[in-house]
Parts: sequence; structure tokens; C-alpha cells
Amino acid sequence: MGKNGRLRSNPLDALQLLNSRVDRRHDRRALSQEEFARLLEAAEVGAPIEGLVGSDRAMLYILAAWTGLRRGEIGSLTLRNFRLNADPPTVTVEAAYSKHRREDVQVLHLDLVERFKEWLEHRRPMSDREILFPINEATCGIDRRTSKMMRADLSAARRAWIAEPRVAADDLPPGSQSERSALVEEVKRREASDFLLYKDSDGKYADFHALRHTFITNLCKANVSPKTAQTLARHSDISLTMNVYTHVDQEEQATAINKLPGV
Repeated sequence: MGKNGRLRSNPLDALQLLNSRVDRRHDRRALSQEEFARLLEAAEVGAPIEGLVGSDRAMLYILAAWTGLRRGEIGSLTLRNFRLNADPPTVTVEAAYSKHRREDVQVLHLDLVERFKEWLEHRRPMSDREILFPINEATCGIDRRTSKMMRADLSAARRAWIAEPRVAADDLPPGSQSERSALVEEVKRREASDFLLYKDSDGKYADFHALRHTFITNLCKANVSPKTAQTLARHSDISLTMNVYTHVDQEEQATAINKLPGV
């Protein structure tokens, strides 16, 4: 109205934009390859959480980390949404459940397709319209907390990881004091680390949405072009892809620096 002369001045000019970095509900982190592998192991052998058995949780995590689909989008999927034998195989999120209210088609990794087919042999949905992952109230009438699933499975994976040197120490023959001391120190090191923590020392969370961060970060680690990563992430703004969802750790920074020519 100010631009076309219907107002002498814009009453909102004095307002300043909020800085979302200072007031965020959750800052997420990407899971490393080893963290994700151990998360899957813990889920597969774990007891049901929020009504989902371990094998279903593991498949849920894989689908999220290898497609970047959001919780509500995955919670809408039936067999009708998958084209597993197409070239390339795809999964389609209907417009009604997509965040941007448009039909989204995501290409599937071939390893994911094989894993998904194996899972279907045990899951055996009653029809091609049955919701495969009943986690969203909008599609199945009950809201299952995926954050609770992630927290529990990460905790179980971390306990098993910390226990490994303890078990190794117990198996040592008598007289192996130096090896035993080294394993005790390793236990302390693991207990002090952020590995597999739901919330790390920087206040970043490994909740269910962190799997989307993992997907986008892995695209960048695979040297996928920024524009392709933006398209696969289904972001309208590439700065969101690069600045919020892509995480570069210190080891990767060191690798990049060491690629520079020597002095």
C-alpha cells in the first residue's frame, strides 16, 4: 500500500526481523555413518516403542535418511505410492501430505529398494491402501512420537557401544593389566563423548527430523551439486539446503584444508 500510494508511509518499517538462530526450538545434527548403523542394530533387536516393532522402526529410519521425507509424509505412504520396479524406482508423496501442498516424487536408492522389499515380506500389508507406517494422526488416527523412538533406540545403541570395551576387558586372560587399563580408559572416553547422544554437548538433537539433515548432509558429502541437493531436499531456497541442513564437522574441514597445495 505504501508502494502504490494508498499509504503515506509503511507502519511496519520500524519492525525488525527475528533472528531464528537465537530462538530455535531444536537445532539438529546429522548422524555419522557409524551412528546410523548402530541405531539400526538397536532398533531391529529392540522391544516395541509407541506401538512400532523394531523392524518397522529400522525401516522407518532408513526411509527417512535415504529420501529426506518428513514424518508426516512418511506417515501417509501406502504401497500405491511406491514404484519399486520402475527405472528409476520412486516414491510419491501426495499433494495433501506434502509440506508444500504439491505432489512430490522422490527417486529411491537401489539398496533401499532391496531392503524395503525384504521388509515387505515380513510386514505383509493387508492391501495396497494400508498405511505402512502408522505414525501420523491425520492418516491412522493416532499420533506416535517418533522422537521417543529415536531417543530410546539411540540410548540402547549407546549403552551397547560403551559396554564393548568392558566386555573385552572381562575376556582378557589374567595378567593382561596394560590391555585392561587401556580398555578402562576407552570406556571413560566413550562415556564422555557425544557419540549416539540424543542431545549433544552443543545442544543439537538427533531426533527424527535429524534424519532429514543426515540425508542432505550425505548428499553434500557425496559431492552432489548444490542445485541437485536443493532439488532432492525439495527446498525452495538453496540457502536453507546449504546453511541449515548441511553439516560439516571438524574432520571434514581438516580434510578440505589438507587438499590445498603445500606451502
